[in-house]
This record gives sequence, C-alpha cells and structure tokens, in this order.
Amino acid sequence: MPHSSAAPDYLAPLTQAVTYPDELLPELQTMLAALADLEVRYEKDREQLTAWEGPKAAKGRFAAQLEDRHKREREPYVQRLSDLEHRTMRIMALQSTGSTA
Repeated sequence: MPHSSAAPDYLAPLTQAVTYPDELLPELQTMLAALADLEVRYEKDREQLTAWEGPKAAKGRFAAQLEDRHKREREPYVQRLSDLEHRTMRIMALQSTGSTA
C-alpha cells in the first residue's frame, strides 16, 4: 500500500495556514505584542520577588498583589483578543460562503 506525505482529507482544515482579515491584522498584532510585554514584565517581577530575602508574610502579600495586578492588567487585552477572534471567525465564515462583509 503506497504511503503519501499529504494529509488525509479530513485533516485538511487543520493543515491549512490561518490567514487573518487584513483590516484586523494590525490590531491583532498590537494586542498580542502588548500582552507579551505584560507577561514578560510579570515574569520579571515574580523572579525579583522570588529572589527577595524579605519576610515570608510580606513576600506572600506582595505575591498576591502582583497576581491581582497581573490579572487586572491582562483582562482588557484578553477580552479584546476574544472580540477580534469572534470578528475574524464571522468574516471568514462570510468569505467561505461567498458573502461580503
């Protein structure tokens, strides 16, 4: 039985490159970059807190404050990315049916 390197038909949707609508791509990139920057800052702050040799109770309070700040600052970006994802799916669905947005 011959083997093929081509993906089976049922996997075709999974192997196709995702392309985003041109009008949404810049904002997607901006949101992802901002979220990445936020994550890097959070990790650096956590590393500094871990290395700090202060009292355990204070470290615990600071860790909780850091986590709360991180969640609070992250939420708007996550929400906006979710909104953009929904818009992208709507646009792609319309394009696949031949409709125009």
